[in-house]
Amino acid sequence: FSGADSFYPVMATIISTLIVALIIFVGNLYFNTSSDLFTSIFQGGVRYNSYVFIALSQSLFGSEGVALSGFFVAHMIILTNIMSVLVMNHYGTGSKKSLSGALLALTKNPLIIGALLGMLMNLCNLHITGAIKQLFVYLSHAATPLSLMSVGAGLIVSMHIRKLVSISYATMLKLVTMPLITIALVHYFGATGVPASIAILYSAVPCAGNAYILARQMGGDHEAMASIITSTTLLSIITVTFILGSVAL
Repeated sequence: FSGADSFYPVMATIISTLIVALIIFVGNLYFNTSSDLFTSIFQGGVRYNSYVFIALSQSLFGSEGVALSGFFVAHMIILTNIMSVLVMNHYGTGSKKSLSGALLALTKNPLIIGALLGMLMNLCNLHITGAIKQLFVYLSHAATPLSLMSVGAGLIVSMHIRKLVSISYATMLKLVTMPLITIALVHYFGATGVPASIAILYSAVPCAGNAYILARQMGGDHEAMASIITSTTLLSIITVTFILGSVAL
């Protein structure tokens, strides 16, 4: 694939993510949710599960899908994590509110660090081989189960109705609103083929499991976060199938 073919699909995902973020902020003006719960709604609405995204890309579109999903991840993982860390730093109950605190939180975020290191290695044409590569392969295979186990351990079944409404709201934003916005943008830009399908798939996958870890570390509502991750993961089985099956590109 070429960067030119992927430019508009990537732009569609960036814009749809920013629109959903704006919807969440505007909605908070009316619903006036608690700060910690707001951070979980925000993460639930804008973050994506890269493991599920790459796995589905490979399953549905083969090697081209893997290459494209990596291209999308390289752009989106930095954007979504910077947004999430900044929101957590400002609204989280256990975080610093200063600019220096926000910058410190960004420099300590492992996903941002990993993405930047990966991009640097790619620019320098460096490759990991041999035993070290195999070690990272083993670690990557364990990442999704371990993250979901941590989420499951923090899952609370019984919640106040206001929190349940917020969880449903975040789930709808992630699984319905963002894909619909992305589909509209993809058609507006005239994008077609596998890159367009990958963009729509990106927008439809569930919330990232490591959002729960960030919520715990920076004073978010980790109980609500665990529920949002669980609900988006389970319901995405239906929504991803329906969305990809309904859109002709």
